Amino acid sequence: MRPVFLTGATGFLGVFIAKALRERGREVHVLVRPTSDRGRLEGIDVTWHEGDLASRADVLRAMEAAAGGSELDVIHSGALISYRTRDGERSRRINVEGTRHVLDACRRIAAGRIVHVSSMVTVGHSPEGHVLDESAEFNGSELAVSYVTTKREAEELALDAAVELDVVVVNPGAVFGPAPESSNSAWFLQQMARGRVRAVPGGGLAVVGVEDVAEGCLLALEHGARGRRYLLCESNLDTLALARAVARIAGVPPARLRVPRPLWSALRGLVTAIDRVRPMERATPQAMRMSATCFYCDASRAAEELGWTPRPFEEVLRAALFRGR
Repeated sequence: MRPVFLTGATGFLGVFIAKALRERGREVHVLVRPTSDRGRLEGIDVTWHEGDLASRADVLRAMEAAAGGSELDVIHSGALISYRTRDGERSRRINVEGTRHVLDACRRIAAGRIVHVSSMVTVGHSPEGHVLDESAEFNGSELAVSYVTTKREAEELALDAAVELDVVVVNPGAVFGPAPESSNSAWFLQQMARGRVRAVPGGGLAVVGVEDVAEGCLLALEHGARGRRYLLCESNLDTLALARAVARIAGVPPARLRVPRPLWSALRGLVTAIDRVRPMERATPQAMRMSATCFYCDASRAAEELGWTPRPFEEVLRAALFRGR
């Protein structure tokens, strides 16, 4: 089996991809910044290559060293997930230019299979709650969210490269699991589990467990069709249903109300004004735009073509809420 070069290995998803690759018996090389916390990869046998996705020279040097003159597979999961206003340019450097650097290096080393880890947000959204598949017409630009626009641009680069490279794309839904509470999704999940969320916006999410997404990435590596996208989600939940599921598992009073869209829009306007003076960290204007719409998707293609079978989402929630207990 060919060795695998993995970006984003110290991130929430990347750790599980690295673990799954080693369980498959694959040799794993990872790109890490000198300042990255390597603790979450402790005990997983990987070869480290220091470098930054934003540096074309770093990426090429690391991939050439990993290849060692032989063919190399690549999983590109490195990305910046941020809804902070000030991170727009940084998102572009990492998500778009970082992807460009990976693809350029793949051309130079004549890489084998390349799996680009994208997101359901690059497929589209529906305020009405329609379920979308891989053929949906993208409408995410209207949200004016840096993460959405940069991930879409990065995915387009990857799919365009499939003319000359063996590229496959996976589009995970909202990923849940035993994440560090510093992550936005884990922080909000824990707030729900502590009974601190009494009202929610009217949006919804396609949800999936982190281990299932890692397995989907490996199945795409092994069985995906070149130039194809694969949505990865277990189910679609509106925000109130998600909050109530968390409350039921955690044994706390559930959220009871959906904030009407006109009121949510007014609140977003207030947050936008505050953000200009005192930048918000979590409930940012971009995050509020995302939470007021629905990102629902159909993962039939992944099931049929890859044989992907995710765990029931309730199991995922229990593992995320009660990790370490």
